[in-house]
Amino acid sequence: MAATWITIAASSLPEIIRLAKPLFTRTPPIDTTQAQRLAIIDEQITELQAAATRNADSISRLATDMQKTIEVLQVGADRMERQLHRANRLAAIATTVAILAFATALYALGR
Repeated sequence: MAATWITIAASSLPEIIRLAKPLFTRTPPIDTTQAQRLAIIDEQITELQAAATRNADSISRLATDMQKTIEVLQVGADRMERQLHRANRLAAIATTVAILAFATALYALGR
């Protein structure tokens, strides 16, 4: 389940990046004054800092979700392991009963 989600997200990364690029202020043209260029650069820095903060929050939420997913998978794996042990015991008991029934049938036919 988690692997499928990661595969889908990874394949979408180039599209996400392509869509995010227009969100940032473009590089100032060369014919602008130094003050205008610095103002645009300051705006770009502010935008990048805001984007980094949003990314950190998103990564934190993703890590929390992944931790919950791993915990749920661990609980499921433990439950499946207990069921497997139970099924193995039942199979061993069934095999023993079948062998005893076969031996009893052979004994009965031999008499």
